[in-house]
Amino acid sequence: MKLKYPFAICFLVFFLFTSVELIAQEEVTVTSDSDVDSSDLALVDNDGKLIKLSEMKGKVIVLNFWATWCQPCIAELPSLQKLYSSLASEDDIIFAAIEMDQDPEKAAKFFKKRKYTIPLYSLGSALPSQMQTNSIPMTVIIAKNGEIVVKKIGMIDFESAKLRNNLLQLTKERADISYL
Repeated sequence: MKLKYPFAICFLVFFLFTSVELIAQEEVTVTSDSDVDSSDLALVDNDGKLIKLSEMKGKVIVLNFWATWCQPCIAELPSLQKLYSSLASEDDIIFAAIEMDQDPEKAAKFFKKRKYTIPLYSLGSALPSQMQTNSIPMTVIIAKNGEIVVKKIGMIDFESAKLRNNLLQLTKERADISYL
């Protein structure tokens, strides 16, 4: 079988792959205030309750910034759910999946459909400069003393035994998990 328009087909395939790649790397514009400390970051839960990170001091905090249109975000959420489930009994570790769609209802429906139980939040304030990003997924891990110990832009294998062990170590002391 001879193709009538081989150039057009090649162009179409190239365009489709390029478009998918651009969508996955789409920039996220988040307001930032360079004078805001990371502990002042406010999150809004599904019930509309405002929660500040400063209220969580003394806990290890895992923040995952994601969106429903972000394919890498969607790809890593199942492993984040597994990590969250495996550490659910750890009172000193708090997880927060922060939706960047700016549409809490859409994010909640997305989580419900996939049976994710990770606590879901929206931004309730500007991102502090330490957490500013133009790309997602992004994961930020904060030690018990409020120090950001990891800021990873891009996907993470949340099923990594090393990551799990380091999170548990952070509940005991300030461990260095900068390998991410």
